[in-house]
Amino acid sequence: MGYLHFLDDWGLISYANLERRLGEPRYVPEATLEDELTEGTWNFPSVVREPETGRYIGFYGGAVSPEFLQRLNAKRGARGYIRTQILCRAESADGIHWEKPDYREQLKLSGPVFAPNQVYSLHQPKLGSEEYRLSGMPVYYDPYDPDPQRRYKYYLSGAFAGLHIRGPQSMAVSPDGIHWELAHVFKDLPAVDTPSSVFYNPLEQAYIINCRRDPGDRRIFFRKTKDWIHFDPPRLIMHPEPEDPPLVGFYGMPVVRYENIFIGLLWLIYNDPTRHALPNGPIECALTYSYDGWNFNRLFHRPFIRRNELGEHGGGCIYTGCMLVDENHQIRFYSGGSKAEHFQNQDLADAALMLHTLRLDGFAYYATHAGRGRMRTRPFIITGDDLRVNVRVPYGEIRAQILDERGQVLPGFSFADCQPFTGDELFWRPRWSEGRTFGAARDNQRRQLEFEINTGEIYALRGDFEMLNSLWKQD
Repeated sequence: MGYLHFLDDWGLISYANLERRLGEPRYVPEATLEDELTEGTWNFPSVVREPETGRYIGFYGGAVSPEFLQRLNAKRGARGYIRTQILCRAESADGIHWEKPDYREQLKLSGPVFAPNQVYSLHQPKLGSEEYRLSGMPVYYDPYDPDPQRRYKYYLSGAFAGLHIRGPQSMAVSPDGIHWELAHVFKDLPAVDTPSSVFYNPLEQAYIINCRRDPGDRRIFFRKTKDWIHFDPPRLIMHPEPEDPPLVGFYGMPVVRYENIFIGLLWLIYNDPTRHALPNGPIECALTYSYDGWNFNRLFHRPFIRRNELGEHGGGCIYTGCMLVDENHQIRFYSGGSKAEHFQNQDLADAALMLHTLRLDGFAYYATHAGRGRMRTRPFIITGDDLRVNVRVPYGEIRAQILDERGQVLPGFSFADCQPFTGDELFWRPRWSEGRTFGAARDNQRRQLEFEINTGEIYALRGDFEMLNSLWKQD
């Protein structure tokens, strides 16, 4: 299946009177899930739509009370406290209205239980301590692991109680997101001070961990493993650039596979330039993308998911942890939204699971500047009859024509032959005179598509075609 997006111009030969625009995800306030245990710095939620049931499963971090940690730290002679994370689970039929089931009878956790929907214990004897300070998330749903007992993965950094970030990285696994087992302790990987998200790269047939090279190094590093035993050294992926705001840091970047590309949700932390220690400030999400899962590009140097008004959830920080396409072909972004800035006040129960939605393929699109625009694709090979165009032309119209490799219009496939479309359609299928469809132009020769858009927007193409990278090389 071919897919042509408009995050960049790589799939195009030319265009006129069109301008690329950044999509604007819409906040859905009725989907907000609040919890008195949530604190912004330890929240990091993620949501999965289970293929088997269609239900939405939400995971978020609760922050253990300061009083508990002060008592625990006092046993080890430590002063003050650093919050620790407990893993909580919620369910929803629609991903908007949430329930928090009571798992206490079902699980019987060995350590202290702070919430009825807590599903993971701080009691970690495998890590060399009965009580352990955890910092992890977002939880990763893994459809690639052949073992169904490892369908959910919870990647953790940690420290022994009373310490800050001294301890190994580890990973717990679960078949259902309820019953968890600590499956790996990575003693050669010291803990870092950020959540380490995971994604699978099918091009590499390997898991990629979004991590930091060292604590406090606020840039994006990836570490690769194929077996959860052997790990490549961390590799620098993204570094702040001169066009970024002053002293901005990259706090994390969950990555999601989308069609034939990878979408990165880059957390920008805006730092206070007057502070002389490691500075903190608000966080919001920028958009990145990659063709191979390693080389990521920035789409504009401005936020993609912006903060809400001050005083609202997401007014201080938005940590976007996951992205999925729902049953209505709409993209959903679930985030942890805090009212305060990063580490501004750990005594606040100020965070919540939040939802933003976006049109399918709506990361970036081309819109007519004024009136009529035109676009031509790179050469491609037609492999079947399917062609679908994501387009919005509520008052104008769009037409398509097919050209040969010399740029000449194929007989019967001109703009004049095309049935014009007016409206809003995710999967418009162009038709030409005498019932001709896309596949009728198939003959293993190079073809190009050209679109004429009158007052509208075009988002993506998908169908039976194979785009060609080279303009001259014979296939």
